[in-house]
Amino acid sequence: MPSSWTSKQAAFGATAARLWLCRAASHTPIEEVVGRFDFRRYTGRKYRTIFCGLHSESFVDSVNQALVTPTNRAPKRDSKRRARRTREERSEEIRQNLIQAGARIVGRYGYEKASVARITAKAKVALGTFYRHFHSRQEFFDQLLPAMGDRLMAFIQSKVDPAVVGAEREEQRLRAYFEFLEEHPWYHRLLNESEVMAPKAHAVYLELMASGLVRSFQRSQKRGELKAFRESELRTLAYIVMASRVYLATQWGGYKGKNRTPPGDVLTTYTKFIQRALFD
Repeated sequence: MPSSWTSKQAAFGATAARLWLCRAASHTPIEEVVGRFDFRRYTGRKYRTIFCGLHSESFVDSVNQALVTPTNRAPKRDSKRRARRTREERSEEIRQNLIQAGARIVGRYGYEKASVARITAKAKVALGTFYRHFHSRQEFFDQLLPAMGDRLMAFIQSKVDPAVVGAEREEQRLRAYFEFLEEHPWYHRLLNESEVMAPKAHAVYLELMASGLVRSFQRSQKRGELKAFRESELRTLAYIVMASRVYLATQWGGYKGKNRTPPGDVLTTYTKFIQRALFD
């Protein structure tokens, strides 16, 4: 294209060339090809002159018709809304990336040495990005463990067969818990140190886990299970089961960097205990 063309002239010429190539390659009727583009921004005589120099008369006539035909292009404000949603999605992606990076850093160095610089380096974002999502390091710590708790619950739910009930269901949950620890061997350091370094997060996490188990036990009672217990006792049962999982994990999975699959008799003993304590 001539060097004297403006950027808008060049863009128009390039668009026209793409249209012609599209038509030639696909043998598509010219009216249909032109209909895919909005030429309303190119209404000046100089653009039509450029176009006439590049294409056939029928092609130019089709473009002229497109200039007076209502366009189906969405309003600009809809595009802005789509862009805004995309930014929101991107923001949430960055936040989740910071959560994952922060959990790993805490798991390796502990809360005290988990600096914002280390977290952002792990997440590969700038320091300023961190503070656009969290006002302080402590606020980040207060959200860290509950966020990982949500991931743990979702992971366990995805591994449990909905058709399985009773003690076998609790065994599947324990197996899923150990599987999660295989993927996140630092998880228990994140949990254990939070009682001192992030007590708000620790309290929210315990409530999150206990409430999830209580809801599960309530569903069991609706199926006619757990007949020996009143509904008011289900929260106590939830904490007993939670304690069993945690202390088994300190011995067999993801504790201080260790990551060992528990022997089969550990799971068998746990299932036997759950069966006799809750379901017999």
